[in-house]
Amino acid sequence: MSDLGGKIALITGAASGIGRAGARAFAAAGASVVVSDLNEKNGRAVVAELGDDKAMFQPLDVRSSEQVQAAVAATVARFGRIDAFFHNAMNVPLVNRDDTRSTELAESVWREIIDLVLTGTFLCCKYVGQQMLKQKSGSLILTATTDALIGQAGLDAYTAAKGGVVALTRSLAAGVSPEGVRVNAICPSFVETPHQAPFMGNPVERRKIEDMHLMGILQPEEIADFAVYLASDKARHMTGGIHVVDSGYTAFKGRMDIKATVAR
Repeated sequence: MSDLGGKIALITGAASGIGRAGARAFAAAGASVVVSDLNEKNGRAVVAELGDDKAMFQPLDVRSSEQVQAAVAATVARFGRIDAFFHNAMNVPLVNRDDTRSTELAESVWREIIDLVLTGTFLCCKYVGQQMLKQKSGSLILTATTDALIGQAGLDAYTAAKGGVVALTRSLAAGVSPEGVRVNAICPSFVETPHQAPFMGNPVERRKIEDMHLMGILQPEEIADFAVYLASDKARHMTGGIHVVDSGYTAFKGRMDIKATVAR
């Protein structure tokens, strides 16, 4: 585990899933953690688990410029700085339920997903980035997706928004890294989180997902551990990177048994 002793991390979407795993991993590595989320009950439960001396809860809707600025101000007021920002705010049920191909996609759903995923990322990068530029140091870690790198039918709004996050990662890194601020994106494939339980509870669907991954379905902790590395001084020369953590999902088309069957 990378050493984050003395560092301060602000984590969005930290009440569940990858964000919650991130809060635990950052704290275990020695960082003080600001747990931010719309879900106050679950967010405060994460803080209680980590301890009030190591963590604080901050309500945050990343679509609100005022709330993002307030979260930055609260973090600096409590801890004095922000060394790492791990961004995971997402509405998984909205995407799973309402996203589809553009020809059938409701314009309201498009706007809602773009606002949350892309504009929310912009607002966080803007105001957390301003604080990091003052410090002349910091690591912005954005969660994108493999769906932004390869085609995925039926997720047009989500892939467009996350594709914007991928592009923003590169351009923002080019802009701020000369002044000491690093920007990286993590692109996971399918991650087994509580929000994905409807898929995982169906044996047929689970097998389909398993077959897409060479080394098993990803767990939130595996994404969180990589985020900890990107926040650490060990990754001090890593910026502008689009880092795929996907159990081989984007690396292959067919398994060996399929090839052997065709050959016969």
